[in-house]
Amino acid sequence: MSELPDAVPRRGGPRTPLLVWIIPVVALLVGGWLALQGFMNRGPDIVIQFRSAEGIEAGKTRIRYKSVDIGTVKSVKLSDDNTTVLVTAEIDRESSKRFLVDDTRFWVVRPRIVGGQISGLGTLLAGSYIGAEPGKAKNERSTFVGLETPPVITSDLPGKTFVLHAEDLGSLDVNSPVYFRGVLAGRVVSTEVPTDGKEVRIGVFVDAPFDKQVTPETRFWNASGAELGLDANGVRVEVQSLITLLLGGVAFGTPSDVAVQPPAKANAEFTLFDNQAKAFRPRETVIETVVVKFAQSVRGLQIGSAVDFRGINVGEVKRIDLEFDPQQVKFLTVVELDLYPERLRSRYRDQARAPLPNLTPLERIQRFVDRGLRAQMKNSNLLTGQLYIALDFFPKAPKATMDLAKKPPEIPTVGGGLGDLQESVANIAAKLEKVPFDKLAEDLRKSLAALETSLKSADVLMKQLSTEVAPEIKAALAQGRKTLDAAEKILANDSPVQGDLRETLIEVRKAAESVRTLTDYLERHPESLIRGKRGDSK
Repeated sequence: MSELPDAVPRRGGPRTPLLVWIIPVVALLVGGWLALQGFMNRGPDIVIQFRSAEGIEAGKTRIRYKSVDIGTVKSVKLSDDNTTVLVTAEIDRESSKRFLVDDTRFWVVRPRIVGGQISGLGTLLAGSYIGAEPGKAKNERSTFVGLETPPVITSDLPGKTFVLHAEDLGSLDVNSPVYFRGVLAGRVVSTEVPTDGKEVRIGVFVDAPFDKQVTPETRFWNASGAELGLDANGVRVEVQSLITLLLGGVAFGTPSDVAVQPPAKANAEFTLFDNQAKAFRPRETVIETVVVKFAQSVRGLQIGSAVDFRGINVGEVKRIDLEFDPQQVKFLTVVELDLYPERLRSRYRDQARAPLPNLTPLERIQRFVDRGLRAQMKNSNLLTGQLYIALDFFPKAPKATMDLAKKPPEIPTVGGGLGDLQESVANIAAKLEKVPFDKLAEDLRKSLAALETSLKSADVLMKQLSTEVAPEIKAALAQGRKTLDAAEKILANDSPVQGDLRETLIEVRKAAESVRTLTDYLERHPESLIRGKRGDSK
């Protein structure tokens, strides 16, 4: 048997380790190191409760803060009562100290349309994720209740949140705009109804620097949609913007006559008025309740109608009731008024020298009533039939007084307005109904028949005059004309008759002169009638 070459190892001799085992060992060591690093860097687990797991998948859905991944969903399961979904997620160790506190908020980011704005469009391609906002509390926790809708604002956004009180929400909704002088200054962030159900609490967030414009005297009003008004000044239409017309909105401002004040604190509470006019209405510190009574209908008078004194609003209608008067057996309409007596005094007069300075407001009104102050119901608009209460002095009104012992006291009233006009028209109509129009029409018909007969007789008479009398009159006129022509010829200057007449007139004149001479003589010598003329007897 031949010997093997030296390069060929012999069986049973010493062997060198194979290099193929080095790679698995190294991989095992690296894997162990990575596993150790992963275990050391592994963050805590948290449980988030949601109503639905829509868009959430275990192992895929991420938890993000400002688009940075801070965790991953590990599992999704139903709660024990099957009413909610429990999402178990792992949070990075570095982020756990800031996010695992009491006031941390989580919500699912998916495509939404809220308040006219579309959010979460990026999730259409990348998929939904869980948004997070770190809290500021110090107490740690690991279970949370997720928000069903994303928050409108985040804690790091500069500005302040304020609370508004309103009777109803109207067209407002979360994310509705908030305006200051027509500029977008914030958003509605929450709406809720307290347990008593008497009002609506609306949370609004005003961005910086507009939050400095909110002072304790700032007024908020509902600027939603369009406000249409028809009053004594005509038709009035007010629209804040097209966005508020579609989505609703809130506006705020401070009256110009208010002194400068420091900004309001966060979470300060305000009243949400229906419109700007009501918001900027002066706030009264003295309000007295009085009543007025009317015998006529008050249709058109409503709660909130104005109480006017010579064009100045001095109050408003608070309540309208009926009262039965057993003595006169009739109903009276009782209108309760909120009166602002401070408006019924001089603003520019020195109050120390003002008349009646030491009287209470009701005592001053009592003095006014003694001088003829009366309440009257008038029409503010003939088209709509709206009424208002007018106060004024009527010196010729019957004497009356206001009894301050009654609660509330009563201001006397006088008639007037459309109601009295309607009553007058009704009285005239009642009198017209008593007129015997049928008898008058029959008499008129008879008179017209008699007149027609008279006209026919006159027509016959005119025909007789035309056919019988007129020719005779024409002949008489012709004969008269001939007589006048003959007289003219006789009285002509060259006619013999004219000469004879002239001579006759001369003789008559001479005779008249002789008679005059005889008369004069007899007046001087009346005895000559007996004795004769002197100088004739011899």
